[in-house]
Amino acid sequence: MRVRRQAAMVAMGVGLAAALASQTARAETAFSRQGGSFEERFATFDSTRWQKSNGWSNGSYMGCGWNEGNLAIQKGKLTLSVTNQPSGREAMSCAEYRTHRFYGPGTYSVNLKAVKAEGVMTSVSHYTGPPFGDPWDEITMGIAGKDTTKLEISYVANGVGHRDTVIDLGFDAAKEFHTYGFEWKPDRIVWTVDGKAVHTATGKPDELPRLPGRLYLQFWNGAGDTAWLHRFQYPGKPLTAEIAWVRFREDSSTLNN
Repeated sequence: MRVRRQAAMVAMGVGLAAALASQTARAETAFSRQGGSFEERFATFDSTRWQKSNGWSNGSYMGCGWNEGNLAIQKGKLTLSVTNQPSGREAMSCAEYRTHRFYGPGTYSVNLKAVKAEGVMTSVSHYTGPPFGDPWDEITMGIAGKDTTKLEISYVANGVGHRDTVIDLGFDAAKEFHTYGFEWKPDRIVWTVDGKAVHTATGKPDELPRLPGRLYLQFWNGAGDTAWLHRFQYPGKPLTAEIAWVRFREDSSTLNN
């Protein structure tokens, strides 16, 4: 069970379906691979920067499929919902919003309000891997709906996963908006909450993620009854996570504007 939980946590940012390869190839004919600093306030959907995932799921640990209809912009916020609308072979639909471009070392910040409910996960991931012709590198942070006072952290470096770390937030992430982020440099990753460092991973460059990756914003429900997420039961109405803004500031030593 522990191995399954770890594998699922570090894979949350991954769209592993074979369809990704062809979609990526199409996207990269229109967009350069690597992007520079940006700030997104979600006044509208920006198809030049973001893509709505649609028609697949990330693996058997998920009990839903990505559905572009589960993404909306309401009152200046991006909303990501879990609904009982079937998606592919799944009885439930969930939401993923991801960048077209790949972003490198720098400071990433996401201001969001998570969802409190058994069996769901609100997550932010920075990922690249085999679907994009790269080794697997990932930086992930997520809030499980079973306990929204905790932040889970994981990372993968060249396919080697590192056990998730659980941070006591000291507040309920489902009650109000807070800012979650990480500063990524070649020799360290520093995760932050409301601008304060909460965890640091250090190592040689080959021991940490090193490749530019896409940024993923996700809200989804798990499959089955696990110690990690607990069993999901649809409450009869959509569950919705909200994101107020996203910011990326490229590391000054690797500016790519």
